[in-house]
Amino acid sequence: MAKNKKNSIFLNYFKPSLYVENVSKINIASLKSSGIKLIICDLDNTLISLSERMPSKEALEFIKSVKLSEIEFVLFSNNIRSRVENFAKKAEVEHYFWDCKKPLISKMTYIHKKFNLNKDEIIMIGDQVITDILFANRSYIKSILVTPLKRSAEGNKITNWVENIILKNLEQKNILHEGFYTEGELGEKYEIL
Repeated sequence: MAKNKKNSIFLNYFKPSLYVENVSKINIASLKSSGIKLIICDLDNTLISLSERMPSKEALEFIKSVKLSEIEFVLFSNNIRSRVENFAKKAEVEHYFWDCKKPLISKMTYIHKKFNLNKDEIIMIGDQVITDILFANRSYIKSILVTPLKRSAEGNKITNWVENIILKNLEQKNILHEGFYTEGELGEKYEIL
């Protein structure tokens, strides 16, 4: 019994606030009405696949809709500077960070200093539970998990292997089922840990 409880608490670190198919399915108006003032967004397999260099039409429309809603947008990637900077310039993203080392939370200090927002005013969007969602939950901010744009041998094989194990455990505990997306809006009653 105690082992089961510890496992559930451990899995809670990988539980997103919302789970949607892709960024175009995110209800920006709902985020705004829920008090979100800053979106921190992953790049690879969230906005574009690892094999793409240019921002897609969908990514550009998403970023534009965030800006039109007067929500700050930060690109937040574990990838190298040249890739992140190239995307940011082409997508006209003012604020971006590379080599973030998610799920480590050290770069959150810069975010808090720059934007001076409460944790409940920030949300993280990403495609991986072991980097993006764990980072969000360790930072005590809300999160949105999206399905990776491209499932392949791209990326780190060990990371992909661990990600699959965690997703299977989340499914077994009836926390998250791949392909069964969250309906509705960001709930105000959602508590992170």
